[in-house]
Amino acid sequence: RALLDGLGRADDTALRVALDLVRTSGYAVDDSAGADGRVNVAAPVFDVEGHAVGAVSARATAARAHALSPALIGAARAITHSAGGQPMSIAPRREPAEELPAPALRCVDPARALLGEGPIWSPRDHALYWVDILTPSIRRLDGADGTSSEQRLGTMVSLACPKASGGLLLATPAGLMAMDEPGAAMTLFAHPAGGRSGQRYNDGKCDRRGRLWVGAMDMAAAPNRGHLYRVDPDGRCHTMDRGFTVPNGLGFSPDGRTLYFTDTFRQTLYAYDFDLEAGTIAARRTFASFDAAEGKPDGLTVDAQGHLWVAMWDAWSILRLAPDGRRVQRIRLPVPRPTSCCFGGADLQTLYVTSASVRLAEADLAAAPQSGALFALEIPGVRGLPETIFGG
Repeated sequence: RALLDGLGRADDTALRVALDLVRTSGYAVDDSAGADGRVNVAAPVFDVEGHAVGAVSARATAARAHALSPALIGAARAITHSAGGQPMSIAPRREPAEELPAPALRCVDPARALLGEGPIWSPRDHALYWVDILTPSIRRLDGADGTSSEQRLGTMVSLACPKASGGLLLATPAGLMAMDEPGAAMTLFAHPAGGRSGQRYNDGKCDRRGRLWVGAMDMAAAPNRGHLYRVDPDGRCHTMDRGFTVPNGLGFSPDGRTLYFTDTFRQTLYAYDFDLEAGTIAARRTFASFDAAEGKPDGLTVDAQGHLWVAMWDAWSILRLAPDGRRVQRIRLPVPRPTSCCFGGADLQTLYVTSASVRLAEADLAAAPQSGALFALEIPGVRGLPETIFGG
């Protein structure tokens, strides 16, 4: 009952987080365990206008609660055909049977992230930052000793980008927030999607002038409500394109003349002509389309040769695409839901890969127990491009 009541209330931080969780993942967990150590997990049932009118719920141990979400979302969808949002996948593809030659893969942070995302290497800190959107938290991997740390937040966070003035720029549903040092209070820096209700930010990347390009989408992935924004170091915001459903991975070509941008829902990776000096884009075109067998394109990075590395959600793999869009390599992963990747390390020869465990049933988690972990690998002859931090 508390879960359902929370759907319609926004005056309490905990309930706002629960509401964001429901809209983004299709379910919510009440983490206040009872005397028996069990928690409530529920998937809401919506009416035709998107209002919560009921819920399908269960009570389980905390360890099982998230694994029950696919069954609950499926039951709720059977009632209204809309619960949890149709763009939100439940079951991943089966684990591929074929064996692929692949570089040695290491698990460098065994975190069971619900929705790991946004990895970015900071040469300044010699560390990798990434987020768990739904826990929600910021995670940091120290490049010197390989230790990991986590900072829990009271709001969803989809991006943690180092900024030139120190600290991080965080993308939260309430806006882009500056955190000047770990644990410090967040202050609003900019909010380009502020005039649109029910929106949250997703993936983002800085161009070589330190401007942040970031996508925003409807919380429940309603079609065509997503935007692409540019945020300048002085805080000015610009709407650069619109009409997306799940705006996702971004990247820039080595010569700075092409911007790549993904709509995961449409299973399409776009390319734009990019003017670095003016900070403008033009001539959007399809760079690559993906069928169901290939999975859904999520986050991406670009290497020094201009090839794109794309995390393929639900497909247990990362694809390498040539500058003309040809598939040239696929790297098999031990998890079905890789989410994004970036190059890091002192020589930019390590590819880091984030992953998710959200909406995976118990059988899926048993088959892929490292889901939600951070991985690292080196590919012979491949190195990345330096990522620019935010100029503000």
